[in-house]
This record gives sequence, structure tokens and C-alpha cells, in this order.
Amino acid sequence: MKRLMLALLILVACSQLIAQSGNVKDVRQTYLWDVTLSMQGKATGAPDIWDQVKEAMIADIQQVSDDRTEIVVIPFQHIALEEWREFATTTGKSALIAKIKAYKIPLHNFGGKMTTMTCLYEPLQYVVDKVLSPDKVDVLKLMTDGIPDEHQSEYEALLGNWCQIAKEKDAYGFYIMLTSQAVAGRTVLEMINPCHFGMVDVAGIGGTNVSTLMLTPQQAIAINVREDLKKELTIRFAHDGSGLLQPGYKVHVYSNANNYVRVDQEVIIREDYTVSLKADYLMSETEMKSVLPVEENEVVLLFAEPGRGMDQYPYAMTQIKDTPVSLEMINKPEKTVKFHVL
Repeated sequence: MKRLMLALLILVACSQLIAQSGNVKDVRQTYLWDVTLSMQGKATGAPDIWDQVKEAMIADIQQVSDDRTEIVVIPFQHIALEEWREFATTTGKSALIAKIKAYKIPLHNFGGKMTTMTCLYEPLQYVVDKVLSPDKVDVLKLMTDGIPDEHQSEYEALLGNWCQIAKEKDAYGFYIMLTSQAVAGRTVLEMINPCHFGMVDVAGIGGTNVSTLMLTPQQAIAINVREDLKKELTIRFAHDGSGLLQPGYKVHVYSNANNYVRVDQEVIIREDYTVSLKADYLMSETEMKSVLPVEENEVVLLFAEPGRGMDQYPYAMTQIKDTPVSLEMINKPEKTVKFHVL
């Protein structure tokens, strides 16, 4: 008679799944959409990209696969004009797409002339006040073909506070420059250099792309200092968004200051969204076993950020969530399960 300890095997597997699980936030994706006349080429030197941008937004929305993702579309000129919210269900996406297709540019009276005006401060402040919240991971796509007509100082001040806002509300922004005129606005962002705000120049590349990718490193990995010091460390990234992982995308992984291990390496993310890292251990195995606690694991933090050159298109369409990876250092023999067949 064969006795297989199947129940024990199931319990072990379940405990591993529970250990790996955690509270993962849902994503909200916001399109802050410039709807001024210049988008239709009705300004000096402005190309007509109205239909092209609509098609890019629609294609991006159609590719959102998680129906828990909330999608927000905000057409803007000098202010946020409207706000449309739906979840990424088939019905919700269809409703948003219908509104985008049917949208007409509204005109306003400025100095006796019926026209439009571009402002970035008021619409961006609207998103901060009315949309972003810490209960979700917010991905903002600010899509414009120009620079602000007014309130430049207020816009710069808001960008100056963006790092604090983004960290408090777990938000990540993409400044998507649709034309060469919009690229002029890059100077402001480069001067302020706010964290969590990528700059993406899609002007002149033969198409408009608003598809982005968010990478989130796994919460924890572990090594056993009695057995694993010769092994490479592997980190897996969860991915969200309709953007594609670009071949050759590089990530810089580094460790916090500690007495045990140093990691400082730039590596390419593989197609399966993993990276392998060589760790420099600051002690021998014998020293590790003598100084590390046995009953609880020492934890070293690893941080991931885009590597050099990843601020250029198309790599700039990807951002990395700045949550650290806990590297747990185990200092006791690993338990094994043996199966006996009689």
C-alpha cells in the first residue's frame, strides 16, 4: 500500500501562497486631455492631431484588461471642462469611447473672441484635488500639444510640490508631449525634476502613443546564509497598464546601508519580468552564521529605479513603483518535507 502525504503537501503550498500574498491596490488611470483648437491645427505651426490622439486614447482604453481599473477622462482647456469615470468593464470602456469619439471642442469668450486657451495649472490642480487618492495607485497621463498660456508660476509651484503629493497619494504622472511645441514645456520639468513624473516626447515619431507601463517589484525575497550565498538574487516585477515592456529596459537595483550585503547593479528586465542580481556579501558564511539572529530574520531593503537612458522614448513610457523589496536573511537550516512510499 502506498501512503502519500498529500494533505501535508497541500498545507505547505497554501502557506507559501499566503506568505506571498499582500494587500495590492487597484489602479486608476486618468487621461488629462488637451482639447484646445491647436489640437486641430488651428494655430500657427500646429499640426492637426485631433483624430490621431482620439484613436490613441481609444486604443489604450481598449487594452486595459483588469475590470477593477478605474478610468477617468478629463478634457481640459484653461480649466478642467468635464470628468468622465468608468471602470474598465466592457460596458464602461464602451461608454468612455463613445464620449471620446463624439467630443467637440467648445469655444469660450476671451477678450471678445470665441477661442480656446491652454492652462496646465488649473487642470492639474483639479486632478490633485478631485481625483488622486491614497486608496489606489494613480497613473496620470497629461497629454498636451502646447505650453501654458497663463498661470505659469502657479504651475511651476504645483510641480515643485508634486513629489510630496505623489508619495502621499501613491500617484505617478506622465507628461506626454504630443508636438514640438509641447516639448518646449519639458524645460520646466527638467528644471524642477519632480519625482514620479516621467517626460515622454512622442512628437515626430510617426504616431501618437499614450500606452504606459507600471512595474511593481515583489514585496519580499529571501536567502538562507547557510545555503544560498553563491546564488543570484531574483526579483519579479508585477506589471500593469497597456504599454509593452521594451526590449533592453534597464533597472538599477541597490541596497540600503547594512553590514551584510551590498547590491548596486544595473540589469535588463527579462521578458518574464524578472531580473537576476549578483550580491556582494560583506562577511563570510561562517561570520554570517555567527552574527545573524536565528529566531528572526534580518531584513535588508532593496530599491529599484529606471536605469540610465530610460528617460528617453520609448523607455520613458515605463515607470517603476518605488516600494522597496525586503531581502530576508535566514540563519537556520531550511525545513524539508520527505515523502516515503511503502
